[in-house]
Amino acid sequence: MQHARRNKTFKALAAVALAASLVVAPLVTAGASAADPELVGTVGDIQEFSPEANSSKYWEKLTEHDSECYKSEGNSSHGKITNDGKTVTLYPYAPSWPGDHWELLVVKGGTYNNVIHHPVAGVAYASPLNGGGEQSAVSHWIVCKGKDSEKPPTVVTPALDWTNPSCAAAGVLTKSDNVEWVSKLNADGTTTWTAKPLAGTAFPQGATVEWTVPNLDKLSETLEECRPPQPPAEVTSKDTFEYDCDSKVVTITTTTTTTPYVWNGTAWVPGQSSDSSSTSERPMTADEKKDCPLPDTEIEYGSWVDGEWECGDTTVTQTREVTTTVYEYDAEGNPTAKSSVAIETQTRDLTNAEIGECPLVPGEIASSCVGDVPYLAYDVTLPEGYVADSENPVTITFVNPNGADYVAAGQPLSGSLLWPGASAGAPKMWPGWDYVGGGEYVPTTGNYAWTRDGVTVRFDVNPSYETVVEYPAASSLCANPPVVDPETPVVDPETPASVDPETPLAVTGGGVSPLVPMAGGALLLMGLAALAFVAYQRRSGVHSS
Repeated sequence: MQHARRNKTFKALAAVALAASLVVAPLVTAGASAADPELVGTVGDIQEFSPEANSSKYWEKLTEHDSECYKSEGNSSHGKITNDGKTVTLYPYAPSWPGDHWELLVVKGGTYNNVIHHPVAGVAYASPLNGGGEQSAVSHWIVCKGKDSEKPPTVVTPALDWTNPSCAAAGVLTKSDNVEWVSKLNADGTTTWTAKPLAGTAFPQGATVEWTVPNLDKLSETLEECRPPQPPAEVTSKDTFEYDCDSKVVTITTTTTTTPYVWNGTAWVPGQSSDSSSTSERPMTADEKKDCPLPDTEIEYGSWVDGEWECGDTTVTQTREVTTTVYEYDAEGNPTAKSSVAIETQTRDLTNAEIGECPLVPGEIASSCVGDVPYLAYDVTLPEGYVADSENPVTITFVNPNGADYVAAGQPLSGSLLWPGASAGAPKMWPGWDYVGGGEYVPTTGNYAWTRDGVTVRFDVNPSYETVVEYPAASSLCANPPVVDPETPVVDPETPASVDPETPLAVTGGGVSPLVPMAGGALLLMGLAALAFVAYQRRSGVHSS
């Protein structure tokens, strides 16, 4: 949209008036040559197109009052293109706009402009003819807002009314005499009357300025008012049924078709039918209920319940109840339920934690001698199906009934463990003995002496096993420190005895199979060991004093 504003002096107005007086004859001639009674819309002054006439500023020079002009190629806030693109209709003048009235409207079409001075809102103004003699489509339109700086015009309201014709008389048209009236006979027999303000007058905003008046000639006998009475409409009805199986209700929809008679110009004939509907409800019958789908069969599964299992099992059998409910209709058409129960079974693997509740499977577990060093020799097996979390999963605990236990973690499933309180390196040590130097040892209640008189040994992975293991017998080479004869030079205990570590002397634990039987001279050795121990105690007593 283009717009501009031009304030003109009285002198400029006089010049325009003079120019208008010089060109009025050509304008009238042009309008007469381009006008056509078949044009849709109101026609003002038809002028030939010129390039400068495309500018809104061009028309500001030709307006009677100070004005501001706007150019549009389609609909805008000032008006819209109507009648399928053949006319332009302005909107009522808004109080917020500059100026106080519509000053000028220029409708461009083909090679002509339809120029209307002081156009009226609500009136459709025509586009001119094109070169082919047909009414052209609106290519663009320019509207100017004017401000009347002179004495305001007298406001008059056009009025037009008529009485309808009847079978007995023609209608009467009544028009106010304070306006200029222009009439146009339309192809359908109606007449369009348009009111234009007289000089010095103006219409109020929103005033009706155009009326379409029907043919006021006396009505023909073939017209409705003069025709025979209309026959009553034909009425038919049809019921449809909707069955709601949830609520057990039937909804009945009655569709009523009404066909009125219409006048075809010579007689009454059936016209366009119309439908209306109404609804009602009733309970379903027993047979109707039985046509409804039965509820789906319901299957309810109970929880799986483990059966009994024993250590050594890797699976457990589970059972559960399966309740199946089916439906059938009773005599009244209501669904009734019947249930049956079946037992299902399945097998599942036992978890590591469950298998871990079983004890370890023991092999040989006993004290043993490797040379003169006491060891615990053991062999345990995991319950079937249990998976350990490492290659050395065993924790071995020597259980102290009166104090802290001796714990060795990270052990393999089978092997040997140095006995608590013993050492394989220099100086050699034995549980229940202290080394005082010079190859001499003294008995003590410390250094794990509590492991010498049968000790509970527990093997833990998660499954566990425990048994009582006896310390090597006193006659064993590894049970105690070496015996020192007073006449024999003392042998430094840091020098290990020459014993083959591959042939240990073993003592079995409680409930475990025997390991290595004692040789035939065991009794003799035991006697010698006892004598040596008495001599050692005496020597130790002398040493301690």
